[in-house]
Amino acid sequence: MEVAGSMRRAWPWLILAPGWAGAQAVVEEIHVTGVPLRREAAELAQSVTVLRDQTLDRIRGTSLGETLARELGVSSTYFGGGASRPIIRGLAGARVRTLQDGVDSLDAASLSVDHAVAIDPLFAEQIEIFRGPTTLLYGSGAVGGVINTVTSRIPEAAPEEGFAGAAEVRADSAAEERSAAVRLDGGGARAAWHVDGLRRVTSDYEIPGAAALHASGEAHDEHALGVLANSDLESEAAAAGASWLGERAFAGAAASGLRMEYGVPWHGHAEADADEPGADVRIALEQRRLDVKARWVGNGGFVGAVNVRAAFSDYEHVELEGGTPGTRFTNDAHETRIELVHSALGRWRGALGLQLEARELAALGEEAFVPPVDMQSYGVFALEQLELERWHLSLGGRVEHRRHAPLKAAPRAEGTARSLAVAAIRELGGGFTLALNGALAERLPAAEELYAAGPHLASRAVEIGDPTLGKETARHLDVAVRKTLGDLTLSVTAFVTGYDDFIFLRGTGAVDAREALPIFVYSQADADFVGFEAELVARLARVGAGELDLRLYADSVEGELDDGEPLPRMPPLRYGARLQYHDDRVVAGLEATRYDAQDRTAPFETPTPGYTMVDADLAWRLPSPRLELFVRASNLLDEDARKHTSLVKDFVPLPGRSYGLGLRGRF
Repeated sequence: MEVAGSMRRAWPWLILAPGWAGAQAVVEEIHVTGVPLRREAAELAQSVTVLRDQTLDRIRGTSLGETLARELGVSSTYFGGGASRPIIRGLAGARVRTLQDGVDSLDAASLSVDHAVAIDPLFAEQIEIFRGPTTLLYGSGAVGGVINTVTSRIPEAAPEEGFAGAAEVRADSAAEERSAAVRLDGGGARAAWHVDGLRRVTSDYEIPGAAALHASGEAHDEHALGVLANSDLESEAAAAGASWLGERAFAGAAASGLRMEYGVPWHGHAEADADEPGADVRIALEQRRLDVKARWVGNGGFVGAVNVRAAFSDYEHVELEGGTPGTRFTNDAHETRIELVHSALGRWRGALGLQLEARELAALGEEAFVPPVDMQSYGVFALEQLELERWHLSLGGRVEHRRHAPLKAAPRAEGTARSLAVAAIRELGGGFTLALNGALAERLPAAEELYAAGPHLASRAVEIGDPTLGKETARHLDVAVRKTLGDLTLSVTAFVTGYDDFIFLRGTGAVDAREALPIFVYSQADADFVGFEAELVARLARVGAGELDLRLYADSVEGELDDGEPLPRMPPLRYGARLQYHDDRVVAGLEATRYDAQDRTAPFETPTPGYTMVDADLAWRLPSPRLELFVRASNLLDEDARKHTSLVKDFVPLPGRSYGLGLRGRF
């Protein structure tokens, strides 16, 4: 695959990063929960980022997509303040799985970009980003990557003093956000409990100019300036959980509920055009969910431990058109995972697993572009790890069978996907390691790819599925050099993924006479993705009781079909720097990120100009040791910023300059 200009401009970052050196130091251990054998992030060959504590507190947004949108290798589908789903290395939708405590979010977010992910980041204690195929553990839907949000809704231990809690309030200026959240934990030697609650309200958010653009990229003067209409949000969530705690086992459950209502700005009605939007469209979403978790630890036999996770979800959302109920989506779903971790066999350690999934998806109404479909899936997997003197090796495999059974006159579709992976980490000395990760991963088509048959107004197109689509096969390799010790740390990863029979929406050039929308058909062709991610963190100086650090970062991905045609909505080259001071009481940072223009576009796609985002933040632990005041300023340059990865970028810019203030406390 040819490396285009944006890629060539970025390679100096790869040359710069390995050239630094520093004194030895010890970094904090960060454990990854989304793997059967809990490991530190640095011990995994796959590219993994773990966000928690002050770092996670600093970046939390109103949606999962916007919370993670600036992490290496991650962008978002941005559809206004309510809906934003993560994109990993240019892959989105059914190729990226969003999990809550290791089990699918069980919503309808992958079906359409204007559907919200039913996970609120304000409840997250840790978020894990797995880049690249994670199909061994989570199925063919994870061929692009996984986002795992870790909560404490099912407690695995009681607080040391028997009771603990936390509360937070926050507000911002651009969207006039008002949010409040609280959590309480308690228990003793044999039982633990947890409750939490959240309420968030925002208004239509401020933008630097006009929302809509002409094809030339200039703003429509006739539209109201300064505010993006119908971009407000209101949400409420609550959960209660309890666990029994034994000496070598625990078992618990949690019930949770989420309600959201949010505007879908510039929703693509067939009767609307770039100058005259149709009636306001809003989405009213509700999910009721039951989670179960259990673990048993063996006592010297072959079975080292058994982990069980399950979730049951009752999900629905209604699309309101001018206040009138329109299309209704429902998803009754459940998922169960059982992992058996075996004791060491010589130098080998590993786990066997079983995953069961089922869902009943239905869309009823005039804009239901997918018929009701029942899906059932089961998969088995094995993962083994070998520890040598300077090498850490792992290999594994998975077999998964899935069946789609539409309830209308459409053929059933079923198939079997097989995946293999091998990884190695080599210690190079001086704190450096080399990580190699290869995978052969198959993905079975999703329901919308098989059965879509009508106008999908979020994408402003008539989408036609193909029940004869076969599985797609990804051949993936990434190579990383990391340094995790000393005053300078770095990570540089280069990756390539070649797809056989990649499934995508291909434009036909035809227009549906009734809907006045272009017609796109789900098709298959070979495709390639090439990219890199680079990060360097250096301690510049000790200032008083604290330290001054500099972080440099860059990432890029390019995707194209075998004939050289670019794939749509590829994120542009991104690079930036963050200067941060921190001590025991204060963390203060100034950050600038440059997004290059994206003019390497797919057919029927418009280019996107580049922009620079400048942000600042301050977190100050007050004299009371458990109170923290935080301030954040976003988009200080008041840029008219539009994400190339968004289907509605020509109508929905990012928020303008915004100032946020909040207070969090622990007790």
